[in-house]
Amino acid sequence: MYARLLATLCLLFVILCAARADSGVPASGTLEVYLKGQEASTPDVLAAMSRELNSLMQTAGYRVVWRSAADPPAGAGAEELVIVELRGLCMAQFSTTAAKPLPWTVPLASSSVVDGKVLPFSWVDCTALNRFLAPVASAKPKAEQDDLFGRSMARLLAHEFYHVLTQMDDHAPAGIAKARFSTADLLADHLDFETVALDRLHPPSAAPGADDPAEAGR
Repeated sequence: MYARLLATLCLLFVILCAARADSGVPASGTLEVYLKGQEASTPDVLAAMSRELNSLMQTAGYRVVWRSAADPPAGAGAEELVIVELRGLCMAQFSTTAAKPLPWTVPLASSSVVDGKVLPFSWVDCTALNRFLAPVASAKPKAEQDDLFGRSMARLLAHEFYHVLTQMDDHAPAGIAKARFSTADLLADHLDFETVALDRLHPPSAAPGADDPAEAGR
């Protein structure tokens, strides 16, 4: 188990570095993501999640640094930090969940809120996500399903990070920060933050001049 976990984390760092090199958007803030529950996923799913989330957050001005929940805190302290819990089996299981449609009231992801403050503790319910995607994703080629699942996880997490980083409960009219996602949103080739969300998300140093929808979460 330890060897598998170590190999998975190494793969995450490789994907992270590659995404950094490919992006033309400068990142001026650092976001440390401490991941829990990755042992119940697969390297392919985690690689797809890392690649997509890294790209999305870089457009918002943040460089993502991946860490295991067991890692000690960074010595210098992170500019921003989020702890992410992956709940359930976080891998594509569309063929076994297609017959169990998900009620639209069940959240796919969320973050803790205390006294109106959004805390940096977010989670993704992979069992619910499988049921939500299965009616459409079960028809996709098997070779693509892990990538689709990981990419969907990343979009849900980017939505949660929007709330954590902006400390806002309201949503953008479209894109990653909108209130609800459809299956088509999560499976689309591209889904990005739109202008309203990006204006709220960019760190101060980066800011100019200084189908049945499911709950995305907050």
